[in-house]
Amino acid sequence: MNNLDTYLNLVNEVKKEKGLDNYIPLYPMLRVEDGKLFVAVLLVKETDNIWNSEEAIKASYWVLIDVNDNKIIEFNKIDDKDYVNGELINKELNDHKKEMSMYFVDKTLKYKEYLINDIKNDNLPLQNKVIESLNNEIEIDGEKVNLKEYLFANIESEVSNKINELVDLIMKEKYNSIIVLYEVLVKTIITDYKNKNVIDEDKINLCIEIMNNYYEGVSGINNLFNISNK
Repeated sequence: MNNLDTYLNLVNEVKKEKGLDNYIPLYPMLRVEDGKLFVAVLLVKETDNIWNSEEAIKASYWVLIDVNDNKIIEFNKIDDKDYVNGELINKELNDHKKEMSMYFVDKTLKYKEYLINDIKNDNLPLQNKVIESLNNEIEIDGEKVNLKEYLFANIESEVSNKINELVDLIMKEKYNSIIVLYEVLVKTIITDYKNKNVIDEDKINLCIEIMNNYYEGVSGINNLFNISNK
């Protein structure tokens, strides 16, 4: 199976030949025409804000690539030939930013709870001996304080910051993995088409959902894929 960068490289080569240096290709997508499957690539201006859902940017150029020989068969300017047949289909975005925020909060709380319990209650053998000998108490400014709570208070801020860093790293990795999964999905669709002459519209719909949410500011992605059950 071809890496999707293969298609980007093809488009970039022709883009340079056409003098379109101020345009960039988006991640390769798919298109169905007359029962045949193609790879399709949209090109937008470098200045286009493709990440903002309020922009509703439409690509300036689009490319059609044969999945059998990986050759470009069409390089279209929208004004000459549009990839939108009929009405522009409004995208349906998942509120994935809200979902990610909720996931972040949930994971942060769970990790903090686990680590705090571990720090307070799962001590080294020598620590336990000292704590037991002091009856888990320490006197500060004339008041008796729980020794385990006191020990944790000394590192609580640092622990909290590290947990936030860890969850942030996990979130970035999970978000980046969406594109990895998308690439696997596209490769599977192309392989099934080439080997079995099957166009899996359920998997294509997943591709549409991913690309719509990934490129929030780009309109017409549903139209580009051009499948019947939009």
